Amino acid sequence: MKTRIILAACALAAGIFAVSCEKETEPAALAAPRPVIAEYGPGSFTVQWEPVENATEYVYVKDSDAEISTQDWTVTFENLPAGTYTVKVKAVGEGYLDSEWGTVTATLDEEEAGLSMEAEYVSDGCFNLKFTPTDNVTEIRYAVTSAVGMKPAESLAAFEDGSLEGIETVTMPVETVSIERDSIGPYMIYAKAFTAGGSESETVSRQIMAFSGGFTVDNFDLVAMDITPTVYDENIAFSGALVVSKMVLGELGMTIEELLETYASFGMVPYSANGEQLTVALNGYEDYDYIIGVAGFDQNETPAVYGSFSMHTGFADESLPLPSPLTIEVYDITDNSAGIKFTMGENTRAYYQAVMTVTDYNDLIDYGSTLPEYDNPDDYVRDYIAVYGTTMFADDDYKWPLSPGTDYIAVGVPMNGNGSLGYGDMAKEEFSTTGSAGASVPSGLIDKGIKTVRPLTADEIRRVLNR
Repeated sequence: MKTRIILAACALAAGIFAVSCEKETEPAALAAPRPVIAEYGPGSFTVQWEPVENATEYVYVKDSDAEISTQDWTVTFENLPAGTYTVKVKAVGEGYLDSEWGTVTATLDEEEAGLSMEAEYVSDGCFNLKFTPTDNVTEIRYAVTSAVGMKPAESLAAFEDGSLEGIETVTMPVETVSIERDSIGPYMIYAKAFTAGGSESETVSRQIMAFSGGFTVDNFDLVAMDITPTVYDENIAFSGALVVSKMVLGELGMTIEELLETYASFGMVPYSANGEQLTVALNGYEDYDYIIGVAGFDQNETPAVYGSFSMHTGFADESLPLPSPLTIEVYDITDNSAGIKFTMGENTRAYYQAVMTVTDYNDLIDYGSTLPEYDNPDDYVRDYIAVYGTTMFADDDYKWPLSPGTDYIAVGVPMNGNGSLGYGDMAKEEFSTTGSAGASVPSGLIDKGIKTVRPLTADEIRRVLNR
C-alpha cells in the first residue's frame, strides 16, 4: 500500500515537472532585404530589392528622413542635389518579426546643365521659343526684352543677376514657349537652365522681330545701331528704314507711317536685301528717344508693308578710352583722282570722314574762330563734317574723283562707343592733284557716294514735304 502511494506521488510529480518545463515557440524573423541601386537619373536614383518570403510590406528610410511603408520592391528618390545618400530597407510580415535593415549607398555627382534655344517667327506678334535642355535640367528661366531699350550687355547682366524685368520660369518637361508682343521689336531673348542640385548652364541668347519685314540689331551704342534686315514674309524681298526722333515727329505733327509712305513715294527710304547690314548713325545723343520706321518691299521694289519700333539711347560709358588718331594715306594722285586710305586707330568705333579743298577748309577754320562756343576752330570743322561728311564704321580705301590742279585736305575724326561724347583728335592730310586748275573748282565736301542712314531733321523732312 505504501509502495503505491509513493509511485503515485512520483507520477504526479513527474507530470507537474513536465508541464512547468515546456517552452513557448517565438515567431521567426524575416530575412533582411538586399537593396541595390537599380538606376541613376538626373538628380535621382532608384533602389530595388528582391521580394522577401512571407513579407507583406517593406519599410524604407533615406538618411534621417521619416520611415515610409510600401508594398513595392522598388522606390525612386528624385530632385536631389549632388551628394551621398544611405537608404535602409526592412521587411515586415504578419506573424513574423521585422527583418534586419538592408543598407545601400548612392552617390549623385553634380552634372553640368546644358541648354540650346531657337526663336522661330510664327505670325505677326507671335514667335516661339524652342528649348533643348540636357536630361538633368529641372527648370529653365528666360526673359524677352527690347533689344534697344538698353544695351545688350546691360540687359544680359541684368538677366544674370535676376534684376531684369519679365524673367519667367518653366519646369520640365517643356519644349516650346509661345510669346506674343504688340510692337515690332527687335527683342533680345535670354535663357538659362538649372538642375535640381543647383547647377546652371551658360546663358543662351537670341534676337527676333515680332512682325514681318523688320530688322535685328547687331550692335548698338551711342555712335550707331547696326541693323540687319530680317524678312519673314516670303513676299518681302527688301527691308528699309528711316530714323527720326520722337521730338521731330511731334514738331511736325506726323506719324512714322505717314513719314514712311511719303518718303517711299519719292524712293527715299534706304533699303537692302535680306541679310545685308545697314548702319544707322545716331550721332552720339544720349538719353534720347528715336522712332525707327520699317518698310518692307516686294520683288518689284514696291513698298508692301510698314511698321516701326521705338528705342531709347542709354548713357555714355565713362570707362571707354578715347580713340587714337586716324591714319590717312594719299596715293596714286592724278589730274582728276586720288586714292585715300583711312585706317582706324585703337578704341575707335566709327569716324567722320571728308575731303575738301584747302580753301574751303581754311574758310571753315576762319568762321569757327568767330564763334564764341568754339575754343578751338578745329572743333567747328569736326561738327561740320559730322553733319555734311560721311560716317564710316570700317577702314576705307577709295578712289576719290577730284578736280585737276587743286589743293585738297582729307580729314577724319574718330569716336569711341560714346559717339560725340568720345571724340578723338582730328587727323588731316594735305595733297594736290596734278594738271592745271580749270576755270571753276568745286567747293564744299566731295561726295563719294556712300550714304549712311542718319536720323532725319525737321528741316530735311520739310524740304521733302514741300517738293
